[in-house]
Parts: sequence; C-alpha cells; structure tokens
Amino acid sequence: MKKQGFVFAGLMSAAMMVLFSSCLTIHAKKIVEAPYLPPEEAYADAGEQEKNFKVYYSGSKSPVIDGEFNEWEGLDGIHVRRMVYGGMFNPENTDGLFKVRADDSFVYIYADIIDDQPQENKFPAPQAWRDDSIEFFFGTDTGYHTFYKATDHRVRIVPQSKSNKSAYDVSVNDVSMSGSIKSAVVYNEHGYTIEAAIPFSLMSIKKLKPKQKVRGDFQINDADEGKERARLIHWNSAKDNTYVDASSWGDGVVVDLDAELEADDE
Repeated sequence: MKKQGFVFAGLMSAAMMVLFSSCLTIHAKKIVEAPYLPPEEAYADAGEQEKNFKVYYSGSKSPVIDGEFNEWEGLDGIHVRRMVYGGMFNPENTDGLFKVRADDSFVYIYADIIDDQPQENKFPAPQAWRDDSIEFFFGTDTGYHTFYKATDHRVRIVPQSKSNKSAYDVSVNDVSMSGSIKSAVVYNEHGYTIEAAIPFSLMSIKKLKPKQKVRGDFQINDADEGKERARLIHWNSAKDNTYVDASSWGDGVVVDLDAELEADDE
C-alpha cells in the first residue's frame, strides 16, 4: 500500500504539472520578436511614401535657429509614417513632417511632430531614444554599403522642456554634442516642433552643391504615459536597423533654393 501511495502521488503531481503548464500556455502573452513589423494594411492611411527627400541649398539664405519657423514655409518635406513597431499608423497619435536645408557651413533640420502625449525627455542624448525624440540620418557617400562610413552620421535631438525652447540635448553617432549643435524646441498641445543647425565639421562634409545626390532617413521615437518608447517610426526603413545599416536609408538630392524661389516668383 505504501508503494501504491507513492505511485498515486506521483501521478497526481505529474497531472497537476501538465494542467498548470496548460494554463500558463493559454494565458501567456504572445511574444513578438523585435523589430515588430505590423501587417501591410497598417500603412493604409499613411499615404504614399515620398521617393526622395530634398536638401534645399542656398549660399545666401540661412534659417535662424530661434524657435520661429517661418523660414521653413513653402519647402517640400517628407512624412515619417512607416511604423517599425508600435501598432498601426495613427496620425492623431504620432506623425511627423521633416525638412532639410543647407548653406556653406551647416545642414539644417526641421521636424514638426504630432504627438498626442508630448513628453519632456530626461534621458541624456545617447540614451534618449527611450523617450520622445527625433533622429536624422545623413550621408554623402551614395555607393552601396552597410557599415557606416566616415561621412555617415546619426543626429538625435532631444526635447527637454515645455517652457524653455532652448532646453534640449543632442548627440551625433551616440556621442553627446550639446555644446556644438544649436537647436530650438517649441511644444504645443498636440506635439512639438524642432529646428537645428548641424555644422559640416561634425558631419565630415566640406560642401554640398545643387543636384548632388545624398542618402538619409528620419526617425520618431515616441513614448507615452511616462513610460519608455512604445512606437518607432521611420521615413524609409521598415526595420530597426538604420543605426547600423546605412543601406537601409533612402535617397535624397540637393536642390538650389534660390533657383526654386526665382521660379516661384515668375
């Protein structure tokens, strides 16, 4: 009887383990390997992706980085709406319009971000992808390559204060550059707008010229409810690979801003 009791207890223990495991399997959340790429219908409302981005070059006109954005009006930009992860695209939740300018010394970036819960980002720039921030990828080497070359750079601009437009942090290739890049950030009820001037000396660029081809991508990091990043959105790449693979970037071209303005006046 003693031996049979042990056998019975063992069978009961095994049965309970199977039942417990089944319950865990039934109630466990589905694990999604990063990066999560939503179904294609997630892009249904995002609109058609622009084929390339423009860098408006002028040797005589430069935007002033002051939080007043009138110098960007009338210029074509690109929409950052390709969901890398975070669910389906919702323009009321997260959306972005980016524009690029240049003169003989700087690349200028403008980003108008729609965010239903704009947050002040307290992370230092090299780690600030974890909260609300933008990223700009730019390079002048248009030959196929994956690993970054000397002219490939990732600029992250971090909004830090809803009351002080001069409060921001910035990094280039995950190295803090807060004293070398001038930026301004203006929050509003539905998001925030950023403009910044990035010196050519930090981008390994000597000069840009009209009709020159370039490469780049644009990124929005979006966090909600005081938590870390919940959505990652690109202009071009459908994967979370832009920071290690320059071949995932899209095409751009330098255009003559002065010539375009003259054509508009005719």
